[in-house]
Order: sequence, then C-alpha cells, then structure tokens
Amino acid sequence: MVKFMNPLYEKIEALCRERGINVTQMCREAKVSRGSLTDLKMGRKQNLSLPTLCRLAAYFQVSMDDFSQQKMVPLDDFTYALYQEASALTPENQQKLLELARFFQEQQRKEEGNP
Repeated sequence: MVKFMNPLYEKIEALCRERGINVTQMCREAKVSRGSLTDLKMGRKQNLSLPTLCRLAAYFQVSMDDFSQQKMVPLDDFTYALYQEASALTPENQQKLLELARFFQEQQRKEEGNP
C-alpha cells in the first residue's frame, strides 16, 4: 500500500523538532486544533485554514510562504515506516542512519559491478 506524507504536516513537525517540542504541545501553545493537524497528517485534510496558518506562522516566527503547499510525495510501506522511525531519532542519529544507507548503496553498487 502507498502512503502519502503531507508536506505541510512534515514542515510543521520539523519546526516542532527544531524547537524540541511535540506537535501536541505546540498546538496548545499556539491555540491550534490538534484534530486539524491529525486530519492533515492522516490525509483527511489537504490544507489548513488561513487563520490556523497565520497562528502557526506567528508561533514559529516564520513567513506564511514557509507553509506553501507542495505536491504530496507517495511513499511505499518500507519508506513510510523508515520515515516514522527516523523522525524519532536525534539529528546525530539521523545523520548516522543516512551514512549507513549510503554505505549500503555503495556496497550494492560494488556487488553489481558498478563502481
């Protein structure tokens, strides 16, 4: 099954991670409906209302352009699961995971005879 990650939700989640808070805490502090963000994450919504986007931009001290919608990216089950697991890692461990994936890619290229 193919899942889709909403880029707007990903952006909000990344901003929360940068600040060391979770989405629920941010929603309380920014006075934003947690249900709206859950609907966005689960694909029941494709966007947030303008007042909600304004509150988020003010809370994160970013421009509204930072929340501009991009095309949703389809992810297979493995990639989606890896994304979910990796998003919980520290930035240092995320970097290590990326380096490990690159190592395996290089090994695979060598095994296939492609230097």
